[in-house]
Amino acid sequence: MQRNKKLRILIALFSMFAATSVMFTNCSEMGFAVLASNTGDPFYSYSWHLQNTGQKVFASNAGTSGVDMNLQQTWAQGYTGKGVIIQVSDTGVEDIHEDLHGNFLYGGGSKDYTLSSPYLSNASAPRSSSDNHGTSVAGLIAAVADNGVGSRGVAPKASLTSANIISSVVTHTNYSKILDQAQGSFDISNMSWGADQNYIDDDYGGYASAYEAQLKYGVTNQRNGKGAIYVKAAGNDYQVQCYGSSSSMCLGNSNFDRDDANPYQIVVAALDSSGSSASYSSPGANLWISSYGGEHGSDSPAMFTTDRSGCGNGESISSASTSVLFEKGQKGNTSCNYTATFNGTSSAAPTLAGAVALMLEAKPSLTWRDVKYILAKTARSGTETGNYTHPYQISLPVGYNWEQKWITNGAGFKFHNWYGFGAVNVDAAVAMAKTYSSALGTYHETTWFSSGTVNAAIPDYTAAGASNAIAVGSDNVKIEAVRIKLQVTHAAISQLAIELTSPSGVKSILVNAVNALTNQANYSGGEVLLSNAFYGENSTGTWTIRVVDAQSGTTGTLVNWSINFVGGQ
Repeated sequence: MQRNKKLRILIALFSMFAATSVMFTNCSEMGFAVLASNTGDPFYSYSWHLQNTGQKVFASNAGTSGVDMNLQQTWAQGYTGKGVIIQVSDTGVEDIHEDLHGNFLYGGGSKDYTLSSPYLSNASAPRSSSDNHGTSVAGLIAAVADNGVGSRGVAPKASLTSANIISSVVTHTNYSKILDQAQGSFDISNMSWGADQNYIDDDYGGYASAYEAQLKYGVTNQRNGKGAIYVKAAGNDYQVQCYGSSSSMCLGNSNFDRDDANPYQIVVAALDSSGSSASYSSPGANLWISSYGGEHGSDSPAMFTTDRSGCGNGESISSASTSVLFEKGQKGNTSCNYTATFNGTSSAAPTLAGAVALMLEAKPSLTWRDVKYILAKTARSGTETGNYTHPYQISLPVGYNWEQKWITNGAGFKFHNWYGFGAVNVDAAVAMAKTYSSALGTYHETTWFSSGTVNAAIPDYTAAGASNAIAVGSDNVKIEAVRIKLQVTHAAISQLAIELTSPSGVKSILVNAVNALTNQANYSGGEVLLSNAFYGENSTGTWTIRVVDAQSGTTGTLVNWSINFVGGQ
């Protein structure tokens, strides 16, 4: 399978499904002091993700008090992200914005892809009327604190640069610009964009391998060898247009975007103001962590952040079609410089990027692997047990579970395909970072272990499916990610679920059955699927794949598969 890769801004759409509550720990129950007011930021109270008091903002329903990033202790200790450079890889950033200008880093660190290579620019501002997204992303990361306007970012003294890689006026004749935005003088790069998750490709005609190699170079060489931190939005395709259809909706998966299926990034899912998975947030075994993305602003609070200045630019404009009057230049937003309806994993990623900046300020020597470990170790997990049924109420084979709730793996880490390791917990992450001494070992990537020819028939509409095992007895690592490839002949792969079970008996569902891969046949053997569910386990032992055909009428064959591990030795 091959297609032209088209990046898109991750704008959340309404989902017809209600999110499941995860009941993360309330930060107020931990006894941490909170800041009662922030009078230097007049709109601070709208930023529920920073301090959730149960405010409605402009929505009809309130959030849940205490469900926020849990960062007040970190701020009280003076950590603000100072000295950390964050690239906003997006549509361009309005660097002159009243709540961003003070943190914008001038001097050629930005990239303007309307210029000739090497694209370096003093700033990279929006180039068209539709280039609004990056300015809102930047505000969530590092809007200036205590300056008498707006609110504040998670890291309110971090330095911002801009790369306008998804500006509507940037042309892409090949993939060179996308590769280029992954390198630079930044510490963290926030990438709130992705591809439609209704198609799975083997290598996008060579792009995916080149992009993965570029990210690997970044984590190996940038930050003086400690590695750049790449923060990637998981996608807003919990419900996505079925491939090949102009109207029907299906279930997406972050693993269907191969850019999200490599171990060099932190892939971030979105939470709403009650701590549940946001209605649009893409699931996937490739998720790492969840942060706050909000809902749509009228029903449930969205995210408050910077918008392009003036009531004729951006999302907040006089003629906005919304019931949220703030977006029309009312309710104190006289100049329309802010928006209260931003949302999506586009929001979850930058709030997480801000959290990482606070960690790096507290402990500059952290490597990219250390950051991922600390986030996983300190994340707030949920408590549900049991399984989910298919949201469309589709009849599945007797005894087959469409999705798991929280699992605990053989190393004691909790994991969920909707949340990764759980909700970001800034105070805990920064506290751990300050005294952290790495014990992750030397980074190592194994070869691909192959099953050889299997040719196992996949029975039609049975829970048993087709299974095959690979015994891994050499090149042992303490796992930080597991990837698989498989070759399957089947005329309707949207019917198939793909599961992987570790030697410890832990199961990860990498592809859920009855999904958005409609009108597509066969896995070619080049598609890559990633799972973080086995983090901390050992690679040695027997690994078992299972392919389940969850709808009747079509049969197929598991031809072969292979498995690869990354981690420490």
